[in-house]
Amino acid sequence: MKILLLVVVGLLFVATVILKKLGIQLGPPARAEEESPYDAKSYFFTKAENSFYRVLLQAVGSDYVVFAKVKLSDMIQVRRGTSNRQPHLNRINSKHADFLLCGPEQFQPRVAIELDDASHQSVRRQRRDDFVNRAFASARLPLLRVRAKRGYSPQELRQRIAEAVRGTPKTATPR
Repeated sequence: MKILLLVVVGLLFVATVILKKLGIQLGPPARAEEESPYDAKSYFFTKAENSFYRVLLQAVGSDYVVFAKVKLSDMIQVRRGTSNRQPHLNRINSKHADFLLCGPEQFQPRVAIELDDASHQSVRRQRRDDFVNRAFASARLPLLRVRAKRGYSPQELRQRIAEAVRGTPKTATPR
């Protein structure tokens, strides 16, 4: 009987060690605040992004579907056959564009939009913007840069989007 008890205890010990290594917890779950120290934000857009988004919707109508805060890697990809792919992928995984306009049928990316506020004047941000400009140009996906301001004209924005999609110029500069 003692041997059977020792075998059962030994098996329980081995099972516990294996479960811990697999990340499986036995017993009551940990308190939620210990597991995840996150809260929902009270906003999605900044005030400038919200203002621009509303005008953007008017400007594009049903011609495009508008997506916001899209990771670059959801729009562009590292070319097949590229050596040392992971660092290139990491660079586009860690960045996003403010808006992406896609065709309404197949959701093909047509033009990305960056809303450039005062933060884009810092040296660090300019280096980031240069990289993003080169990445979009390389991928042959137009990138439209729009200077953040108090108000926007839907007609002017529609025209700039059409120019960007036509490729005049490939990476449009802020106005």
